[in-house]
Amino acid sequence: MSSKKKKELPPGLGPRVAVSIVIVFAWLIYAIIHVVFFWENFDTIQNVALIVIVFLIGIAILGAMWAAWGIGIARKYTK
Repeated sequence: MSSKKKKELPPGLGPRVAVSIVIVFAWLIYAIIHVVFFWENFDTIQNVALIVIVFLIGIAILGAMWAAWGIGIARKYTK
């Protein structure tokens, strides 16, 4: 039997993956609910703008979260 070392995952990876999945599904749920229940209350341009804004907010949250983690990991491994 060969004794291979199990690769360790960088700290904080699991929670960030979980939050990323939750944000993606939350955006999809919002988009579906908005189209089904609120589409008639706004103009088409306003509806598209709302969906795009929520999408951009999700991207901003994910970008900040992953960038902060990546910078921390880079600092740890470059020392």
